[in-house]
Amino acid sequence: MNRIALYVIAVIVGVTLLLFTCTYQVRFNQTAIVTTFGKIRGVVDQPGLHFKWPYPIQSVKHYDSRVRLLETRLENVVTRDSQLIIAQIFLAWRIKEPSTFFKVIAFEASADRLLNERLRSAMGVFTEFNFHDLLRESAAVDENPGDLARIEERILSLLTTPTDRSSGVLEAYGIEPVAVGISRFVLPENTSKAVFERMKKTREAIAAATSSAGMAEAGSIISRATSDASIIESFASVRANAIRAEGEREAAGYAASLARHEKFAIFLQKLQALEAILSKDTKIILPVSQPPFDLLIGPDRAPDRAAAASTEDKN
Repeated sequence: MNRIALYVIAVIVGVTLLLFTCTYQVRFNQTAIVTTFGKIRGVVDQPGLHFKWPYPIQSVKHYDSRVRLLETRLENVVTRDSQLIIAQIFLAWRIKEPSTFFKVIAFEASADRLLNERLRSAMGVFTEFNFHDLLRESAAVDENPGDLARIEERILSLLTTPTDRSSGVLEAYGIEPVAVGISRFVLPENTSKAVFERMKKTREAIAAATSSAGMAEAGSIISRATSDASIIESFASVRANAIRAEGEREAAGYAASLARHEKFAIFLQKLQALEAILSKDTKIILPVSQPPFDLLIGPDRAPDRAAAASTEDKN
């Protein structure tokens, strides 16, 4: 009974080992190269469980199909105007043709070394640009990209064009460069001081030009305001003289009318003075005959008022 159990266990282990050597798994982010005696049998990119002949008949090499990132070390480069800068660039790449990649390179570490060499060689494009152009703000990319963007485009183009017969283009290795960028941009101390001085002078020149333009604009505004004020003042003066003349003409007519009716004019003046006094909450004790309060004396006391007036005249 124990011997049968051992046989069953041995069979199970043997089947398991057989299945392990005859199957392989492909993940969703992988591509598998199946080889028969070292020659490519097929490329499998469908995720799941697949079957193969056991080793050494067939073997499987897995490659990651996702985009990878490679970053160079800080490298000293010289611009066209002989300025020394320190730059670091990165490359986003992926395996586009797994079969070609397997035939030419086979291992990802070898691809990293190759790409690192190509990137370091491509950094020579900095010699095509002046240093001060690298510090300018980039314009709209669709219209006129800045020099940093142009450097990145040049590096990417160098990676996709052959440099010599031995290296060729990256597509010849089954590699697709997706994007290139400048990750770091460092200036040496001497260069930094020179850059800061140049930037300071540039900002001072811009500030002086802006101040001069502002002074000119202010002078123009003051001149226009003075001219407008003179025109408004002249118009107001003419209008005021016309209103004054019209008022004087109307006043002359009233004065002539009041001169013809002297008693009526005196009565109006008393009435206005009395209205002004009584409009306030005040108490005034004066003789009833004192103008303009004599208007408050009723008609029934007119004789007394007349007598009082004559007595005052005698006194």
